[in-house]
Amino acid sequence: MYHREFPITPSQQAITGALCIYVEGGRKDDVRQMLFGLSVLRHATEEQLAIAMPLVEVSQHMSRAGIQEMLAR
Repeated sequence: MYHREFPITPSQQAITGALCIYVEGGRKDDVRQMLFGLSVLRHATEEQLAIAMPLVEVSQHMSRAGIQEMLAR
């Protein structure tokens, strides 16, 4: 059976939450948690990620470079 994917644009709040989930999972080496975060982040725009980054830096006590390095894996 063929499943079609429809493009969605999650809200800014969803992107920020997903990035927090992803970073938290990366810090705990929890791949399942990271994949959950990525399932939302894959629909994010660059602008949404740029807005989310400072909020996640503060909430996760992690530098922007550290978050970007984690995302590059």
